[in-house]
Amino acid sequence: MRFGMKSAFTLLLVIGAAGASQLGCSDDAATPDDGGEGGSSSSSSSTVATSGSTSAATGAGGGSSSSTTTSTSAASGTGGGTTSSTAASSTSSGTGGAGGEEPLGNEIPTEIPAPTNGDGEIRTSTTVLKNAANGGQNVYDFNNQKIGVNNTADCDDGEGQKTVFEVEDGVTVKNLIIAGGLPGGNGIVCKGDCTLDHVYWEDVCEDAATNSADGATMRINSSIALHSADKIFQHNAKGGSTTIVTNSYIADFGKLWRSCGDCTANGGPRNLVIDNVRVDGVKTTIAGANQNYRDTVTITNLYVKGGYDEEDDKPKICQEYRAVTDHMGESEKLHGGASQWNTDTCRVSKSDIKSW
Repeated sequence: MRFGMKSAFTLLLVIGAAGASQLGCSDDAATPDDGGEGGSSSSSSSTVATSGSTSAATGAGGGSSSSTTTSTSAASGTGGGTTSSTAASSTSSGTGGAGGEEPLGNEIPTEIPAPTNGDGEIRTSTTVLKNAANGGQNVYDFNNQKIGVNNTADCDDGEGQKTVFEVEDGVTVKNLIIAGGLPGGNGIVCKGDCTLDHVYWEDVCEDAATNSADGATMRINSSIALHSADKIFQHNAKGGSTTIVTNSYIADFGKLWRSCGDCTANGGPRNLVIDNVRVDGVKTTIAGANQNYRDTVTITNLYVKGGYDEEDDKPKICQEYRAVTDHMGESEKLHGGASQWNTDTCRVSKSDIKSW
């Protein structure tokens, strides 16, 4: 979800896992740094896709899209007009933080590619990507098509946005652009193990992607996510579930990842792994983990634009929370909200935070 206007710099099914359903709660718009993050809500209808090129009925297009290598304005959030993406600089500043090394190799994408379907496609309902066992396929390659959904819940209204894609267990999604602003809805919801490879979010509405199946692993690789006042990746699944983010660029966001702070039948543990990721414009923190549910955050090779300011603890890297369940109280930050290093929860060293 988002709060207010996005800065110039610049997936719906009830989220449930095997066992108990996990319904998210809304953040307080006035306090986007609140630890009580929620998940996604249910959509009224969906379309089943059995191939990467299969599409649901379309609605109005969402304008043109371009990629640049300089900061541009965020999408309007209405599905119309021109949507621009912001690309990462490929030059290392070498200042600030612990080291100034360039990210490993050339695996991190630096700009969102031009859509192969022109202005893009706005579908009328959530598209379900079924796996091969259920009559679909295990890999969907969208060839850099831009796709959104006819979302009617405003990005600023908390929960309730339509999911663009619901991904079944074992499915890989490749080369996909999620339309920015309102058509981006609740992005992608993984209902089991999933891989999101070279997936690009122009302008995150509610969340970019949600890990929702207990014990499952959601992998995000070589991807870009831009512009979110709150979370990029939401983690509702329990039972040792894991979110892995590698070789990706995330910019202009509140939190890169949050373990649900207040879900129905909340619990854990939830695990996050980050490696070789470049970030810019961090408003709140990289990761928010629930200490009382034994969550873990492992971060290596995180490249922060301008470096990590140790004196002011900016940006926050890994914050520990005490989560709650069933709206019984509020999720609260521990240790005064300060970044935690080399703890059972925050398994990260300052030497792994580098500058670019």
